[in-house]
Amino acid sequence: MKINEYKNWLKLVSINGVGPGKLKKLLRQYGNPLNIFKADNKSLSSLNYLTPKNIKNILSVRENEFVSTQLKLLDKYNVRLISIQDEEYPDLLKFIYTPPILLYIKGEILPEDSFSFAIVGTRKATNYGKIQTNKIGFELAKSGFSIVSGLAYGIDSVAHTSALKAGGRTIAVCGTGLDVVYPPTNRKLAENIIRSGALISEFPLESKIEPWNFPTRNRIISGMSRGVLVVEGSKKSGALITSKDGLQQDRDIFALPGNVDSPQSEGPNYLIKLGAKLVTCAKDILEEYEQLTLFSVQVRGSKNNTIPKSSYKMTDDEGKIYDIIQKNGRNITLDSMVESSSFTVSQLSSMLLNMEIKGIVKRAPQNHYLLV
Repeated sequence: MKINEYKNWLKLVSINGVGPGKLKKLLRQYGNPLNIFKADNKSLSSLNYLTPKNIKNILSVRENEFVSTQLKLLDKYNVRLISIQDEEYPDLLKFIYTPPILLYIKGEILPEDSFSFAIVGTRKATNYGKIQTNKIGFELAKSGFSIVSGLAYGIDSVAHTSALKAGGRTIAVCGTGLDVVYPPTNRKLAENIIRSGALISEFPLESKIEPWNFPTRNRIISGMSRGVLVVEGSKKSGALITSKDGLQQDRDIFALPGNVDSPQSEGPNYLIKLGAKLVTCAKDILEEYEQLTLFSVQVRGSKNNTIPKSSYKMTDDEGKIYDIIQKNGRNITLDSMVESSSFTVSQLSSMLLNMEIKGIVKRAPQNHYLLV
């Protein structure tokens, strides 16, 4: 992304009172930030999801102190921006209800990170929780999954470390600006993650530690992952919030059972009662993604990190999607597919990614999909 594009995206996210959900709709309507800024009152007033105050703030937005300060800080801390329209932006994350429009990033997100899995849990982890996280995270990373977590004390730290030990990739979603490593004792871990994955945040640089930031960032952890494993935590813990976000995003939810008398196992045991898959080893997760992990190994083994074509046959649901695209001249938007089928956005995005891996479809700009 060039400096002028940075400016436009930073201006866009600085609009007062217009959050990610509305910004996503505006981008769908106008295509890019510059076109949004060019829209007049009449055009904006025709959009029923904007309030008069929203419209006033959009029309009055200009390059401001926030934009100029962030541009300087990006250079100072060697941080990049990726927008929801960039190729590097995580595929699955694009299709949650309120995806972050702009991500700050240190490191790289690669095509193989489409095969991501979240491991989350309490900061006050027991030895049992740490040992199991290390075993499961190691095996998942070795099998081709990028491990996503939140860089916190306890389970999160072990999850990231287990992936690095396996020689795999890991992504930390931060609840602060990327110039602030929290907790500070994880500074070395953060540096290692940058070399084998990425640190990402939707919070501007110089954003300090705020309690409400962490529940907000949890939707990103689940949103960019195929599934979520909750290792330890209470019913009110951040890990349970992440699993709730995952359920709303149609993600698979897994839980590690624990001692019924242990407060740290209260959350996972509760999730199992509600229907989460009980996990005692990595195999319990991997058997749910047997075909997917095979593709992941192929991607990681390819020299140019491109997604290889495959001879695998389409599932019945993939066949339905294929027919919809074919009937629409072999080129259709995701929104049109939602209208033409009974699938949700999350279901479609997941199946389309699998079809892209198999070499059946190709994703084009502006959420268009083409038959290969």
